[in-house]
This record gives sequence, C-alpha cells and structure tokens, in this order.
Amino acid sequence: MGKDSPYRMPLAGKEDDPILAARLDSLPPRTRRAALAAGLEPLLSRILQEKALGQAPTVELLQEEQELTLRLVALDDQVLAAAFEAGCTSDRLEKLAGKLGQSEQARQLTIAELSLLLGAVITTTAGAWALADDESKTPAILGLVGGGVTTAFGVAALTHEQHSIMFAHPRNRITPIRNGSDPDHLYPTFVFRMLTFPDAENGRTPRDELLADWQGALDEAAAPNEAACVNALMVSNGGRYDETRLTLRARMFETLESTLQGLARDLELLHRSLVRELATPAPAPRGPAR
Repeated sequence: MGKDSPYRMPLAGKEDDPILAARLDSLPPRTRRAALAAGLEPLLSRILQEKALGQAPTVELLQEEQELTLRLVALDDQVLAAAFEAGCTSDRLEKLAGKLGQSEQARQLTIAELSLLLGAVITTTAGAWALADDESKTPAILGLVGGGVTTAFGVAALTHEQHSIMFAHPRNRITPIRNGSDPDHLYPTFVFRMLTFPDAENGRTPRDELLADWQGALDEAAAPNEAACVNALMVSNGGRYDETRLTLRARMFETLESTLQGLARDLELLHRSLVRELATPAPAPRGPAR
C-alpha cells in the first residue's frame, strides 16, 4: 500500500509503561520481537494486565481481545501477500529469461541448418562440375569456398550471443531492502519491521541474511568489472536486461520469497504464545458417576 492509501494499517510502537511492559516478559524472545514488529505490545500488555487481575471479563477486555484477533488475521494476510508477490515476480523473470534463451537457441539452430544446406549444395555442385569437366579448377575452388562458408557458419552457430530486452520496474522492492528504509511503503509496515528488526539471540536481521545471499548471487553472475553496473541496475527503476541479469534478479526475488515465508514461522510462534498466555484452560474431565 502507498503511504497515503486508506488501506494502510498503522502500527503502534513499543510499550513505554514499565509496569505494563513487564507483563510481556513471559513471551519468548522471538515472540516478543514479532509482537513489537506487529505493534501489539501496548494492546497485548493491557490484555495481560487485565487477565492477571482474575476478574470477570469486562466489555473493554472483550473488545481488546477482538481487536487482537483481527490484527493477527490481517498480519497473516500481509506476510502471505508479500511472499506471493515475490514468488510471482520470480516466476515472471524466469519465464522472460527462458524466452531469451530460446531465442538464442533458435538462432544457433538456424545457422547450423544453413551451414549444412550450403555445404551440401556447394559440395554437390563441385562434384557435378568435376564430372563434367575434369580439367577445370572450378570444382576445387568451389570446394574451398564451401569449406570456408561451412566453417564460418559453424563458428557463428557455436558463438553465444546475449540477447537483451528493456525491463521496467518502477516500484522496485529490492531497493528498500538494500537501503534499509521504505519511505514509499512498498512493503507492509509489519513485514518491513520483521525484515529489519534484529534477532534477540545473534543481533542479525533477516535483511542481513538476505543481503549476504544477494551479494553471493551477484558475485557469481557478474564479472568484477561489471558488478557495480549490475548492482546499480538491480536497485534502479529498470533498464536493459540480458538472460544472465534476468536470472540474477529472479534468484533475488526467490530468496526474498523464502525469507518472507520464514517470517510466517515467527508469526505462527506468536500465535502459539498468545494461545498459551490468553486461552482459558479447558476444565478437567469429570470422573465416572458413582
């Protein structure tokens, strides 16, 4: 959603009240990180505070629990939508790269067929001429010409040309991750927070892992003297792509999709923790009547 979209879902920050924030200490670190990224700390701390009183549920508590449920459903959908879009983009890029590869294969096949055809025609002509005129040097000349033409076509068929197309991507979802900020809100706020908030155990973020993988893919796909140019293309609004660059971009979005799917796991852990903290225990089964 754009920054001015009426469908954007504003998220709160951390809980500043130390008493209420202490209610969240029972959450595991990964769950606490997800709750902070989701903007649920203030709402969740109030619910836990009221639950701790052990009183009958109030209307306010029921409203807060309903809001929590609605927000969790919306957050699930945001992660799924972002991962789906990354996967679709990767598939589209792979298809474009495949079409360029097929175009080059068709060119090589056409040249090979022409080489065989011309070689056969020239050889047949030279042979017929030699039978008709034993003393003529023309058949030998034709043979030499035929050999040269066939060799030239063979070399051309073995030479791999890089076809390219103009590919525009003005809403470039690689750029916010590279820059570490998303002023245009190309990602849902929750998703981008989850990508950029550090892990409580090792201090690294999913964005750090993603950038490392992208750099490895860039090093494999581009020569050292082309790396800066290719890197600039990836974060631009578009440009000329050949098969190698399309494949590189497809791999970057494939890795992004995997990373986003990993965020769904953290969100699922948040769900489990909330069930443990908020769900009312089921009553113990009664024994058989006597």
